[in-house]
Amino acid sequence: MTMTHTADGSGAPRDRYTRVAIALHWAIAAFILFNLATGFFMEGWPPPVRMLALMLHASSGMTVLVLTVVRVAWRLLNEPPPYPKDMKPLERHAAHFAHFFLYAAMVLMPLTGWAILSAHAPPGSAGAVAEFSAPPAMPPGMKTGMKPGGPPPGAMGARPTKPPPPLKLWNVVTMPRISAIEEIAREPAGVPAQRVLHDEFVDWHGVGGWLLLALLVLHVLGALKHQFMDKHAEFERMSFGRRKAG
Repeated sequence: MTMTHTADGSGAPRDRYTRVAIALHWAIAAFILFNLATGFFMEGWPPPVRMLALMLHASSGMTVLVLTVVRVAWRLLNEPPPYPKDMKPLERHAAHFAHFFLYAAMVLMPLTGWAILSAHAPPGSAGAVAEFSAPPAMPPGMKTGMKPGGPPPGAMGARPTKPPPPLKLWNVVTMPRISAIEEIAREPAGVPAQRVLHDEFVDWHGVGGWLLLALLVLHVLGALKHQFMDKHAEFERMSFGRRKAG
């Protein structure tokens, strides 16, 4: 059973979230917005800037994952304030579903990003040699011949010839890999399967980014609707300021 705690420990119903919940909410929101911005655009940036953006993107994503776990634990121990009494049942159910999918996205998006970074052969393994020396697979239907004046075979979409340096979270802690994914390509025979898995994770991560953006837009629109149309103190529930009298 969850207890509702107030600042004075009385256990009386609250009309706003705890300061810890508010801090976690805005911190997670800031990191998510940063990740969406970098995730949608960094592929078109120059390599040095893109590598810096990748490090910050991965660092921010893993931070979201940690903060979300903390946020869920805090919510289980501290019941959120009740919905306004005049809120329609349909809106209550919609809010529950929206929050559930938001929490799911805040966990699954960092996990798929982590899986992408893990989908490389272990450093120093025979698979790593094969991964960074084998030419990239030709897209279906593309002929191997070279058109006059065109680029040489393998120039478009060529893979790097050596593994990238270890990615460090916030440039401090080396990013660990998910062993079950990394070990797939320890031997050269597993490299093709791991490449396919890598591309699938990239697709899932991309689709998830758009879905997360859609959920955030719905979340913001819902808050604006409750604040300005329903005249609920929605912003006050999730702000650090003191409650207005009356």
